[in-house]
Amino acid sequence: MSQVLGNELTAELLSRLDGRDVESYEGKIIPIFTVDEYGWPHPALLSYYEMVAKNPRTIDMALWKNSSTANNLRQSGKVTLMINDHALNYYLKGTVSQTEAEMSGTPAVSRFRVTLEQVIEDQEPNAEITTGLTYRRMSQRDPNDFAAKVFRGLKEK
Repeated sequence: MSQVLGNELTAELLSRLDGRDVESYEGKIIPIFTVDEYGWPHPALLSYYEMVAKNPRTIDMALWKNSSTANNLRQSGKVTLMINDHALNYYLKGTVSQTEAEMSGTPAVSRFRVTLEQVIEDQEPNAEITTGLTYRRMSQRDPNDFAAKVFRGLKEK
């Protein structure tokens, strides 16, 4: 059953998204939903290396600047993020603005700022989520790879 918690991240979500322990979320996927120019929901997948909570109400995201997702955000200014994992499921709804068309040091991506409007917890009492969406890296993450660079850029400002 879903329950609106307000417009701020819980302490657990803030800790998960603040970037301090990003390595422990390697392999976890964050689904993101925008609305395309025809009014259809548009799903995309992000990693924890592409988003940083700046405070309980603000999240910065880095997206490929020419992607459909980035274009949808520029057009609609709205987004829904899904944070799910073992025994955890939240929907984060927010308004979005582009703060950098080309992020400093990583010009292939744009920076977007999400201001949370709703944080919704969705947990069924008799149906525990056992895992969220995941991926497996084919090689060890290099501290100088592109995702690590983007992540450092998101944390800076």
